[in-house]
Amino acid sequence: MMNSLKGHTSQNELKGFNSRMQDLGIVPTLSISDKKGECLLAHADFMAFEGDFSAKPSPFLMLNLCTGHIGRMKREGEGPSLEGVLRPGTVAMALPGTIASGYWPQTQMLGIAIKLDAFTLDNGDGFYVENLIPAASQLHNDPLLTAVMTALWRDAEVHGLSGAFFEQGIHTLLNRLVGYEPKHSQKNIVYPLNGRRLQRTLDLMESRLGGDVSVAELAHLTDQDVRSFTRSFQASTGFSPYAYFTFRRMEYAKRLLVDKSLMVTDVALQVGYANPSKFSAAFKSIVGVTPNVWRKQ
Repeated sequence: MMNSLKGHTSQNELKGFNSRMQDLGIVPTLSISDKKGECLLAHADFMAFEGDFSAKPSPFLMLNLCTGHIGRMKREGEGPSLEGVLRPGTVAMALPGTIASGYWPQTQMLGIAIKLDAFTLDNGDGFYVENLIPAASQLHNDPLLTAVMTALWRDAEVHGLSGAFFEQGIHTLLNRLVGYEPKHSQKNIVYPLNGRRLQRTLDLMESRLGGDVSVAELAHLTDQDVRSFTRSFQASTGFSPYAYFTFRRMEYAKRLLVDKSLMVTDVALQVGYANPSKFSAAFKSIVGVTPNVWRKQ
């Protein structure tokens, strides 16, 4: 009887979770619940959106990992406000029991919903919403958060959410987030590139995906020195110029890899890598798998 009740609870939680996503016009490609309904995981493509995120508050802490596309987002309302650039690897969170509005770009997200009262800190204390406010006030480009959420996603596709691995991963995420400190005011103000200068920069990068482009050349295009340009570019995109250029090369490489008549060596050359091993390493660092594995998937 107890197992039947738990299964019913998890299905109700999953149904409510999917319903909230559908209210926003989002249909997840993957949606899983654990047996108790204490953790839910979903992966979905999001169209660009602006408005109210939800008509009623969610009982879950939401952790969202961007897995595709780049663009600015904003969240404001109950709980901490949040604004910045989403890019693959960026983690955002929303506290339970809060309603918000704002906007997000076309994006791809992995979401993990967690009931805080089901977990405890390493020292045995419970997780409390107020302890997560500093972490909820900022976007995170934290390799640990990104790696753990990605691992949980891949494991859930095979084993679901009920294994010891998944539970330990959730504990790792929560303990990490509780440790965040409030952001201090920046001493140096960095102004993002304006629309026209940013677009010229991005257009030049796109035209050079098969070759190379220097940061000095990009800085000259925007009438800035290299240091100022690098900071302005990162404020606009969330990437350093080199990291963004590499990311765009790998997106171009994905399109080429779809053509099975091209060898991986050919693709490497077309995206500016004379050394196939360096291309493979760069591709894996961005995409998470080698070009050969990605092509098979």
